[in-house]
Amino acid sequence: MKTKAAVLTSGALVAALLLARYFALSRAGLPLGWMIYLGLPITAAGVLFALRLINLGAGWGARDTRQPAHPIALSYPQPPVPVSERFRELEVLRATGGISDAEYIARRRHLISEISER
Repeated sequence: MKTKAAVLTSGALVAALLLARYFALSRAGLPLGWMIYLGLPITAAGVLFALRLINLGAGWGARDTRQPAHPIALSYPQPPVPVSERFRELEVLRATGGISDAEYIARRRHLISEISER
């Protein structure tokens, strides 16, 4: 509301200034074409002033009650498990009976083939 009132007031002031300038220049005998040319800077200044008031007035309204967004957690890929750790896990699985001897041999061969590919 304050923004609208400020813009209307500044517009009325600019209009009054332009009318006063028009009457002053017309009494001095200046042709209408020159009056328009001389009135352009005042009009431009008034428009820029009104736009600045609108921009400033944007903060006059109700406050923003939204909470700021939480920062996004960046997800990085997990580092590869070292080969020695993978062999230990394989041994533990075999010792606890989690995998059979045939599975143990197959997985061990697979790990060894992965090492040789690097």
